[in-house]
Amino acid sequence: MHESYAIALTNAIASGTDEAKAVDALIATLKADGRLKLLPGIVRELKKIEAKKSVLAPAVEVAHKSDEADALKEAAALGITAAHAKVNHDLVSGWRATAKGKLIDRSGKRMLTDIYQNVVVGK
Repeated sequence: MHESYAIALTNAIASGTDEAKAVDALIATLKADGRLKLLPGIVRELKKIEAKKSVLAPAVEVAHKSDEADALKEAAALGITAAHAKVNHDLVSGWRATAKGKLIDRSGKRMLTDIYQNVVVGK
């Protein structure tokens, strides 16, 4: 039941209903039906939906802020379009992009890992 309310709310917002008005209408409906206790469960379901969207959303990570423009351009050329890039200092150099389960890794960390695999492990 929580999921149904959460999906209905996200669909209403996606179709153009003002977010605040949609939430107010949901709360009014729950209150009128005596179901306000469902609200915390609906919030949990909304968080799950948002988490799923963020996992599938395109994301670009760069090692340095100065690499952002080039990384976004290269990722877009490969089919992953993101509005901005997040700095991830673990990458050493280069960039990494993900979208809908697809990963494109052009980072220094990946190159170092590949060298390690070839030299030590012998793959």
